[in-house]
Amino acid sequence: MDEAPLETPKWPWFEPSCAILMAVASVATAWCSYQSSCWSGESGGLEAHADKLQRQAIAQHHEARQIEAIQMRLVMEVIDARMEGNEKLASYYADRFTDELKPAYEKWIALNPLEDRTAPPHPFVPGFYTPRFEQEIRDAQAGAVKAEAEAGVAGHVASSYLGNTVSLATVILFAATAEKFNQPRVRGWSLAFAICLFLFAAVRTALLPII
Repeated sequence: MDEAPLETPKWPWFEPSCAILMAVASVATAWCSYQSSCWSGESGGLEAHADKLQRQAIAQHHEARQIEAIQMRLVMEVIDARMEGNEKLASYYADRFTDELKPAYEKWIALNPLEDRTAPPHPFVPGFYTPRFEQEIRDAQAGAVKAEAEAGVAGHVASSYLGNTVSLATVILFAATAEKFNQPRVRGWSLAFAICLFLFAAVRTALLPII
């Protein structure tokens, strides 16, 4: 009758080492999972903010174009009234010029455009007229670009934390199964791999920002 092979005796420190490694890796896994969730939320919030700023810039651009169309119509009415010699009607329309149109019209009319053909054809040229919401649109667009860049960085951090979570889960798997092998060499290499992978994930986690 054949005798059953005897199990190779395990080192006394082996099982406690595996247990400690699994415990620490479990806590680190929960921490990385939490950070990944937080950074994913941060990335989503920044993307939503960037989208809001883009929509704001588009809305202000369209509104500025509508205001410019109305102001252009007022200028045409002033010119028609003056050409007809009706200064009262011209003043009526000119009094309704907006703050951005008044200085542009004054600069343009000072060039005597009705007589001087080298003068600009209208006051809505760069250097004379500044469209409504121009600075607000630039600020919104710049803010959207910045928010999109920050969202990309936050998304990358979230992915890195998620990758560390997977690595730490692998550490727990190898640490849990290492003590079940009979051959000392297999047990040793399994635990060594788990420790190396844990150190790698720990270093990567330490280098990541915390929210």
